[in-house]
Amino acid sequence: MGLARIAARSAATLIFVLLCGCATQLAPSYSQSIVDGLNAANTQTLTLFATLSSGVTADTFVAQRQATYNGLIGQFSALESQVSARPMPQPLWTGSLPDSQTLAEWKKVLESAPTKGSLETIVSVLTKMRDEDQKSGFKAVTVGCSSATLDPALICGFQNAYTQNFDSALTYEMALKR
Repeated sequence: MGLARIAARSAATLIFVLLCGCATQLAPSYSQSIVDGLNAANTQTLTLFATLSSGVTADTFVAQRQATYNGLIGQFSALESQVSARPMPQPLWTGSLPDSQTLAEWKKVLESAPTKGSLETIVSVLTKMRDEDQKSGFKAVTVGCSSATLDPALICGFQNAYTQNFDSALTYEMALKR
């Protein structure tokens, strides 16, 4: 009887040690292809902002910038699809969660990783920017979009919205590399 008790304790201890050694994953896995896609699209977007900062007119939109806008919108939309399709970690438990959270609430939190929302906003910003460029063009930036005195040029508002959302997406994706 003593030997069976020791064997049971040893098995329980082994199971406990194995479970404690497993790290619970609360975020999706790192994806080098998403980071590479973000960096490539960012380079092209910042090049577009540099072009627009010198001032552009609506009559040159189709010949000079329409394809660039459409390409960027497509790239960021494709990245958004890739992020949405990424498997999300599942909780190890199926019982009740602390603080009366439900399993559905847990999944909702996991599915709302900042990258997806940031990419949705970037697509929206680029679409509005394209439409404004086609309609009216943009005045030249005189002070600079990141200076202490915000330049009154409309392009600075678009650039600041883009930069905030891109930084959020890239920071989150790089944090997943742990």
